[in-house]
Amino acid sequence: MDKVEILGALGLGPDTPAEWEPVGEMSGSPVRLFVPGEPPSEYLVREPADAEAAANQLAVSEALLRAEYPFMPRVCGISGQALIEEAVPGASALQLVPPAGSAEAAIHALAALHALPLREGLDWGRSPLDLFPPVEAPLHRLGFSSAEREPALAPLSEAEDHLRASAFGFAHRDCTAANVLLAPGRAWLCDFSAAGFGPRLFDVAGFLLTSGIEAAGRRALAAAYAKEAGLAADDTADEVDLLGIVWGIRWLLELPRKLITSLGDDVMTEGLKLAAGRVERGIRQPAGDSPVAAAIRAALWPARA
Repeated sequence: MDKVEILGALGLGPDTPAEWEPVGEMSGSPVRLFVPGEPPSEYLVREPADAEAAANQLAVSEALLRAEYPFMPRVCGISGQALIEEAVPGASALQLVPPAGSAEAAIHALAALHALPLREGLDWGRSPLDLFPPVEAPLHRLGFSSAEREPALAPLSEAEDHLRASAFGFAHRDCTAANVLLAPGRAWLCDFSAAGFGPRLFDVAGFLLTSGIEAAGRRALAAAYAKEAGLAADDTADEVDLLGIVWGIRWLLELPRKLITSLGDDVMTEGLKLAAGRVERGIRQPAGDSPVAAAIRAALWPARA
């Protein structure tokens, strides 16, 4: 990041006193910028190391600004590929227990995001089948025996059919707890570097599973999302639970790569491990009444059937 250019994008001179603090230790981690004054100002500068992700974040953020989407940190400036946001008074569910009303606010923010008539971000030229082709998941990599894998194949294939038939459109596509900032009664979505065309219920399932919310709470919040989105509450809660298993297995299969990428960044590594434990526990716990989900759980975790 060019610090002089970033200060200039904020209308500040090159000699402005400022404190710069990386939020993580990986290349491309956000940087917190604090400018003393009356009153002091605090910003978060995001510039992903991947050029496509950085460009996508800028394009999506600008589209959200034009749409006057209110549930994201205020954009204060752009410098090259760096997005400069106002720091918000919130923290992720990986840092704290969701404060009162904050999970409900996050669901409201997601429903509002999905309601936007936007065609911005990645993969708009692809179909659900292109994004999620029928491929047998390598469950052996998660430690499942052949006796567990074999009876799970048919219901998992059916679950993938549910995924491809679910509502696709503009979605965050990386809506884990790390990318949802919470405060009492409030929530902000952040990091739109992966946003674009995708399955909207994956956003809901990803947030609920990685936030450590228990099964009954996940069902209630999925039903709340359904109400805001104009969907049937019980059917949607069942579908979020089922697709949560699909999302969770995919996320856990990607975990080794994510951990290798985060080597040297202790905060990110610990966050991934915490999220992994929550995902593994959450996908075992029924938060819906889908018979397909019940069949998957009976096959993979027979002790809980």
